[in-house]
Amino acid sequence: MISAIFGGMPLMLLAASLYWAFRRRPGQRPAGTLSLSAFLACFALAFSAYQPTIRAIEDAVALDLSRLVSNSATLSAGASVSSVLLYLNYEAAEARRRVRWRLRLLGLAVATMAVAFALTPRAMMWSTAKAHGGLDPAPASLHIYSAAYIAFLSYAVYDCLTQTWTRSRRATRASQRLGLRTTAAGCVVALVYATYKAVNAIAALFGWNATPGGYRCTSLVTPVSCAFGVTAPAVSVLLITAGLTMPAVLWPLTQFLRHRWERQSITDLAPLWRDLTDVCPNVVLRTIGSATEADLILHRRVVEVCDGILTLDEHRSREVQQAATAIVATTRHIGTETGEAIVEAAVIAGAVRAARADAPFQADPAPQASGATAREGDLRAETLWLRSVSQHYANNSIVRHAADHQFPAFQTA
Repeated sequence: MISAIFGGMPLMLLAASLYWAFRRRPGQRPAGTLSLSAFLACFALAFSAYQPTIRAIEDAVALDLSRLVSNSATLSAGASVSSVLLYLNYEAAEARRRVRWRLRLLGLAVATMAVAFALTPRAMMWSTAKAHGGLDPAPASLHIYSAAYIAFLSYAVYDCLTQTWTRSRRATRASQRLGLRTTAAGCVVALVYATYKAVNAIAALFGWNATPGGYRCTSLVTPVSCAFGVTAPAVSVLLITAGLTMPAVLWPLTQFLRHRWERQSITDLAPLWRDLTDVCPNVVLRTIGSATEADLILHRRVVEVCDGILTLDEHRSREVQQAATAIVATTRHIGTETGEAIVEAAVIAGAVRAARADAPFQADPAPQASGATAREGDLRAETLWLRSVSQHYANNSIVRHAADHQFPAFQTA
């Protein structure tokens, strides 16, 4: 499992980084795109530093060099994700100003770590200390290294968490809210990792091993040091990466599903819309320009169907309504919205017949179906209601039988 995480994660993150950097987009590149690409690339570098081949090479160059590379890349990734969120929360100019300040802090932290690493003798590096039980007091240079790392990491994670929370409260799309909340969860896990590093650093000052256990991880949670030092950062990267990329992945999917629903709604409304506009051609809206988008066509169809139903208001027969209600009462649809849609479809069918026959208006027209007020202003709810009415209008035998009660001439039809 551990090998799979540290073997596959860099490739996945690198692929995502290249996608964001070189993806073709219409118009200008959105602000913060390169920051997100840098974030993914930095984490790819951080995880690749733990590859067995890299760990073997470092012995010939500098002991524990992979830790310096990984820690520096982790801090860079933290700054990058903060940069992404800053571009989401502020105007471009203000975001750039805030990003520059964070890059200066990043440069200071990484430079401090590099100098402290270079000043530490090989015999006193982390790997050497762990090989001897980890009880020897660490040199001051490594304490400085840890302090710089923990300070900037904690600042970056807290900055990311606050920026994520701010943005999630203003997000309008469900995919954005879900992605930002997933990112926030990753930040919380990263704070756990930062706390673990801080506790270890403080304990080391007093020569105490805060998380005892072997040097080699036997699972994702054993020994305890692996749960906090290996699994926690891996999980936080997964959550933060998933959260930041989720809107980009879900948005095309939701758009595809929305367009499919719109096209299906247009198809389902066709029988009712066709008959209503045939007897009430004046309800058809004038086309302006090229109205080929599914959402625009659907909106027009819903308005035209509603206007057609209102136009036929004085042809709505109480006899048809009572007949349909009586038949529905004998079925499993009694008291349901489906039952109401069947009754409404029967009333409309009778009204359409009456309009085609140029029949006199009803002295006491049947009232409109209930629920119109609740659906007012809600296009989706109105569409779902009219889809149900249209489907029963076209295919339900109850509608055909009840519509025969519109006037005696149709009782023998």
